Amino acid sequence: MDFNFTEKQNALREKVREYVDTNITPAVVREIEEKDEFPHDLVQKFCDLGLAKVNIPEAYGGLGGDIVDLMIVFEEIAKKLPVLCWNLGNILLYGNEIIGVNGSQEQKDEYFPKLARGEIMFSFAITEPNAGSDAAGIKTKAFFDNGHYVINGGKMFITGAGVSNYAVTFTRTAESKYGGITSFIVDTSLEGYSAKSIKKLAFHGSNTCEVVYDNVRVSPQCILGGEEKGLNNGWKQEMNLLNQERLNLSAMTLGMAQASFDEALTFAREKMKRTSPSTEVQSIQHDIAEMASELEAMKVLAYSTAWKVAQRLNPVRETSMTKYFCAETAKSIIMKGMNVLGDNAASTDYNMQRNLREILIFSIGGGTSQIQKNIICKTYGL
Repeated sequence: MDFNFTEKQNALREKVREYVDTNITPAVVREIEEKDEFPHDLVQKFCDLGLAKVNIPEAYGGLGGDIVDLMIVFEEIAKKLPVLCWNLGNILLYGNEIIGVNGSQEQKDEYFPKLARGEIMFSFAITEPNAGSDAAGIKTKAFFDNGHYVINGGKMFITGAGVSNYAVTFTRTAESKYGGITSFIVDTSLEGYSAKSIKKLAFHGSNTCEVVYDNVRVSPQCILGGEEKGLNNGWKQEMNLLNQERLNLSAMTLGMAQASFDEALTFAREKMKRTSPSTEVQSIQHDIAEMASELEAMKVLAYSTAWKVAQRLNPVRETSMTKYFCAETAKSIIMKGMNVLGDNAASTDYNMQRNLREILIFSIGGGTSQIQKNIICKTYGL
């Protein structure tokens, strides 16, 4: 088996690394963490380099990249600033990928050029206060009235909802739990749409919001995929995106785990230089060895599964395995990194404490670890 990346993918990785090294300095990271403001300038610089079109089809002037390319982008950025992956997800995943997989021809023609230039962003509004793991249990409704659909309801923990131009909004348009959901591309400037930022433990700068829809009127043309194909088809559209979402989140955990390992290894090497030869250091060595082994296992599982997705093999079992394993293993790696750093792990001079706070959401967002294990067992007939 050939586990090498292509020349094009290696060039992409180097370009993203250059962007990261040039723009994401410790001072920038500290400012975003303290101010908790959406980093519009970092997003725009990313787009100015042409990276926003990485997964836009070549027919629209994009780079025609697949899930592997997208994961490379998220992995490299997550090493320095994980929240920026969430920010860019409002273009790359919830814009490019959603429109590319489920959008109508008219929607692709309208949105792809703007997304490629970084002129617009999308948020993904599905989670509700009482509909998280059971996403099909949404209560937000849309009814037809005088040529428009009228949306009423609320969403919770929607990333970028206060800064995005459009919110892909999942609504109930029929009684059927799975066959009665419709996704609308909602212009966030419309009357009745409002978003309020939520203060959080971590991922400062993500603009994660509570969203309210109060009689928001949208045209039938705003149905994702068009009215003929999209009406009451929102759940199937969501299923079409699960592999990509799970793998992109896994790529983020991979970047965070790599950065935590690198920080722990550097600290351990310096500590051993200062330590008397008679001092017991084997526990630190064992932590480093375990971290390195776990990290390698993450890489192999994540990118081998991505290859299967790129080959259109629809590896549902493997993507759930990847999402579960990478989230929990990255958490383990970071905890071991905390042990290596000792008291220093609590200091904001190190990134380990931030990675610890931020890794926790990956066992929840995009499908909890428990849900992933349920899916894995279902594929085995259990």
